[in-house]
Amino acid sequence: LRMAATAKSDLAALRKKTGYSLSICKKALSENNNNLGEAEVWLKKQAQAQGWAKAQKLQGRNTSQGLLGLSIQGEKAAITELNCETDFVARNEKFQSILDNLAKTCLTLSPPANTEEQVTKANISSAEISQLKISDGSSLADLVALNIGQIGENMAIGEATLVQAVSGLNLSGFAHPATETGFSNLLCGRYAAVMVYAHVEKGPTPLPEDLDIEKIPSQICQHIIGMNPTCVKNPDDKENSLLNQTFLMDESLTVEELCSAAGIKIVDFIRREIGRSN
Repeated sequence: LRMAATAKSDLAALRKKTGYSLSICKKALSENNNNLGEAEVWLKKQAQAQGWAKAQKLQGRNTSQGLLGLSIQGEKAAITELNCETDFVARNEKFQSILDNLAKTCLTLSPPANTEEQVTKANISSAEISQLKISDGSSLADLVALNIGQIGENMAIGEATLVQAVSGLNLSGFAHPATETGFSNLLCGRYAAVMVYAHVEKGPTPLPEDLDIEKIPSQICQHIIGMNPTCVKNPDDKENSLLNQTFLMDESLTVEELCSAAGIKIVDFIRREIGRSN
């Protein structure tokens, strides 16, 4: 009776921990002499093998949907991309969990050092990202394949962008349309922008009362997404210069006038959209 009770308890524990069906968990325990730890390892190996098989089968299917994931940590930011077949899967929590892993893992990398620049930007290929390891020792490609097996839809890792600013500068980000996630340091959307800026002395003209100074950096990132400037300031191309553009949230100001009133100096920015390399 005690052995039966233990076996039942192990079966319940394995189901709770892995989420697999009763019959699969029974088989896992049976294949591993009712050893709970070994049964869990066996299940992971089986799931990974099935995931890779499914990934190979679905490899040619179109992945035009997906999300960008944006994560900022101190003076470093990572924008990652994960593509899938349908918008429905892009809203799936498992899909967003992969994006979170992509962003966290990319934040452990360092872009090539450039002592002459205040901001260093680097693009990381999907092939390079796929081979990066996560906390359990598997690769990001393994993680994607595992989820392909569970979700049943083709997915593909896209190019990532890493931004590193020198000490003393600030980073702000925005993603649109904002997608709710359960991850505290992850912004998701089909568009993403990161702005690098410094705090400077405010100009003589006060900020309009309806604008919140705390929200200005993220609102400028929102403007970057909407207006798609190509440079911070270029006298020969004012139309595409961020500082010369009329501010999206208050058309009585240019972005340069807004920054002066808020005490912000824009150093650099980056804008990404799903399906397009930087």
